[in-house]
Amino acid sequence: MNIFTKRGDSGLTSLYGGTEVSKDDLRVWCYGTVDEASSALAIAHASLEFDDLKSIIREIQNSLFSVSAELASDETQRQKEGPRITEQDIGRLEGIITNYTEEFGKVTGFSLPGETQVSSTIHLARTIVRRAERHVVSLSRQGDVSPSLLKYLNRLSDTLYVLAKIEVYRNFIKQVVDKLKKLQIDRSSDMANEDTIFNMELCDILRNAALSESLSMGVPVSLSIADGGGNQVYFCRFPGALLVSVGIAQNKSYTAVAMKQPTGNLYEAALPGGSLHGINTADPRLVVFGGGFPLFIGGELVGGIGISGGSVQEDEQIGRRVVVEFEKHFLKGN
Repeated sequence: MNIFTKRGDSGLTSLYGGTEVSKDDLRVWCYGTVDEASSALAIAHASLEFDDLKSIIREIQNSLFSVSAELASDETQRQKEGPRITEQDIGRLEGIITNYTEEFGKVTGFSLPGETQVSSTIHLARTIVRRAERHVVSLSRQGDVSPSLLKYLNRLSDTLYVLAKIEVYRNFIKQVVDKLKKLQIDRSSDMANEDTIFNMELCDILRNAALSESLSMGVPVSLSIADGGGNQVYFCRFPGALLVSVGIAQNKSYTAVAMKQPTGNLYEAALPGGSLHGINTADPRLVVFGGGFPLFIGGELVGGIGISGGSVQEDEQIGRRVVVEFEKHFLKGN
């Protein structure tokens, strides 16, 4: 079959149903603009890394075929087939908006497109959908346009805005986690060629500080010490400490090194709408509650500790005591 028919050389085209109209007819503008939006989404689909978003984009493209088919049908064909877009299609978009807004948190302002190439393409598709919607509004004044179709286009632009936001958000989280993993690998390589500062003498000092504070509070805990690469170099579970505290203490020491700050500082940032919302789901070892503290010498990160077994406040109190003893030890050395 030839790709060209020459029937449109005179500037006319046929709608579904056989009616001939000019190629600059408003109805042609409508479904042609919808086709533009689908093509922009095709670029985004080809570049997306996240399977769930790729699936949603493909689903939207299939729905846009139905939108175009309805817009490209003449009056007889529309009466024969009825609306192709239904309230169920609109509900599906509203569900997507709700689900993904919960992932990245409350939208607090406008976003300037351009943070990633994929999100920029989705934003481009969003603006094309808005243009298609304006054309369809004009068409609705001249002829029969189903209310569901117009409503779908309006909701679709909102959906694409959310998908662009979630793509940027996930890329941000991915970059942070990738940097943390690279930092750990690089630092581990460096530490393999040098003697660790955490010899038995220092580890005993830190353990005794934690034990002393733990006993005075009546709170048995686990203590984990990590080197500058986030690798555990010492661990102790005091008598009576919960077994679950073992893994949590280890993760706290790792997190304190990886994020270069006390784990308690991460709580607000990890909440919905926070700058690091969801980061602990991207890397299960990251802990976003108190009890982990980084250790510095002369401003250089050299390790971290993790305390677990009590409440957040109790773990932090014991942890701060250990940090004080660590700093006192090196002040004496200087």
